[in-house]
Amino acid sequence: METDQLERRELRTQFDRYQSLLFPFAYNITGDFMAAEDVVQEVLNHHFLSPAEHIEKPDHYLIRSVINRAINQKNLLRSKMEKYPGKWLPTPVLTEEGIYAAADRDKILRYSLLVLMEQLNPKERAVFILKETFDFNHEEIADILNINTEHARQLLKRGKKKIDPQAIQPESVLKESQPLLQQLAEAISSADIERTKRLLAKDVESVSDGGPNMTAARKILVGQERVAKFLKAVYGKYHPEGATSTFTMVNHHPALVFRLQGKIFRCIVFEIEKDTITKIFIVLNPDKFLGLDS
Repeated sequence: METDQLERRELRTQFDRYQSLLFPFAYNITGDFMAAEDVVQEVLNHHFLSPAEHIEKPDHYLIRSVINRAINQKNLLRSKMEKYPGKWLPTPVLTEEGIYAAADRDKILRYSLLVLMEQLNPKERAVFILKETFDFNHEEIADILNINTEHARQLLKRGKKKIDPQAIQPESVLKESQPLLQQLAEAISSADIERTKRLLAKDVESVSDGGPNMTAARKILVGQERVAKFLKAVYGKYHPEGATSTFTMVNHHPALVFRLQGKIFRCIVFEIEKDTITKIFIVLNPDKFLGLDS
């Protein structure tokens, strides 16, 4: 009986370690929390339920399996996104506190970069992530994706051409942004448009994702005036009485998570440069809050 318990405990420990290791690969490729969890779960279930004596390097084998399954899943998501109402934004994931070990959270891409990655096809995206985030060399990438080394190099080159080089550079984690966001919330709630505008970059952009069932701006809004007025509407007309907001870090960006009676109904992620808000991502689709409610 004790032996069985020890074996189950060891199996659980292994499962949890692999889940933590593999999730960033699946999530960075799919951009979807639920899809990433499903991919990892399916791969691990198959691995632990099937004889694995022939597998010499289980870590490498599982990473390879997850990456290729995530690419297939991303292809399916992209076909669904063609019918998606309005803009599609990645599922936000807590990177300050939450489910996965700190070392693995560090491998989760910044939110603004995840948004830009939607310009890449799934295989370009996988190569980009493996090279730039996980430091795989081209030979390793070619082996994982079952392509030749030159093809891997070309995929990376094509991917980088589609993304602004500045966006690839790592940013410092702006935990000190809480006072700035507090100022923004106060300016908006007091309907002070001029004060709100002063906190926004002149070419600030706001992108909203409401999904099929929530009202959201269908187009990207650009400029201080338009974005300030839109935020005023968001905090006014669409801010239920009794709602609360919490400052946190989402995908290494400062963010506000809004709850009503303990349930999340909105997440706003901010890209900030030199004490100025340059981009605002507003997630309203309730299917995308699983990575925040852990």
